Amino acid sequence: MSWPANTAQIKKLQIEITNYCNARCPACAREKSITKDSKKHIGINDTYVSLDKFKQWFGKDKWDSLLLIDLCGNYDEPTTNPDLLKIIEWIFTSKVFNENLQVNIATNGGTRNKEFWSELGKISQAHQQLGTNGMMSRLHVIWGIDGLEDTNHLYRRNVNWNKLQENFRTYIKQGGRASWQFIYFKHNEHQDELVKQRSIDEGFERIKFRGSKSRTHKDVEPGAGKHELSTAKVTTKIICKALSRPGYFGLDTGLYVTVKGSVLPCCWWGTESHLTELDNTYNLRYNIDNINLNNENSFQNILDSEWYSNLHETIQTEVFNKCVHHCKENVISTINNQIHPNKE
Repeated sequence: MSWPANTAQIKKLQIEITNYCNARCPACAREKSITKDSKKHIGINDTYVSLDKFKQWFGKDKWDSLLLIDLCGNYDEPTTNPDLLKIIEWIFTSKVFNENLQVNIATNGGTRNKEFWSELGKISQAHQQLGTNGMMSRLHVIWGIDGLEDTNHLYRRNVNWNKLQENFRTYIKQGGRASWQFIYFKHNEHQDELVKQRSIDEGFERIKFRGSKSRTHKDVEPGAGKHELSTAKVTTKIICKALSRPGYFGLDTGLYVTVKGSVLPCCWWGTESHLTELDNTYNLRYNIDNINLNNENSFQNILDSEWYSNLHETIQTEVFNKCVHHCKENVISTINNQIHPNKE
């Protein structure tokens, strides 16, 4: 398709619906924003997207081809949003989105109470439909659990194992569809087979094992040996899946929407420092008012803006080194994604 892009052709949205998180994972970008003196997050833990705001942002455009809404931001724990259940119900019952749209929620599992997780499980159960591999739910929760009772808390700090276990059992018992995501570290790599079996026993549909090469910390070191990731040399140029894949805009990685309403090509652009640096380097003439949904903009108006046009044109000829490095690491970070035989 020709530029500018059309929202009716976009197939994925990644949305940061809050900037609060209960956990204190050492390698998270949140921790890097803490000042040495105050020990407080800078500009974090101060807002969420309400149901009314969500309707305002997403109710103005056509989303005929949208297949996935991924509720997972750079800094957030989505389940801390007090309107989350209402937002999900609106997505599934409004006529804004198509009936095949799927919603994924990424969580550390350490929030809320049994009533919340029971209701979320019921929503997942209620919105099932026939897929290519049998029945599937339009709501899927991805649980970030990096070990078992003796290890998960070493990285997922402030997440209580007993509460986490109660939550995923409650959710799955009510028919909720779930995946287990496990990040390898030296302190947990010996547990991968135990974790795989545990995920089957608890009713998870699949388990994804990820490496932690780019997630280093002074007291949480990345896995080594058989789980060590490739160190292949980063190429000088990549095809940006968000901006320059032939034929469409934003199909593979989709658009990323920050909790403050900025619409960006991907989550990597969602960090203010990265966005500012790229803009200054390539003179893209970034103006937050022109790409923000809180200024009476529709998605289509934003995609038609000068900034997006400049960005799309520039990336055809320029090499965004930081993007190259980051995407290269992301490409090699997923080691294994297994669907349990009884869940296919």
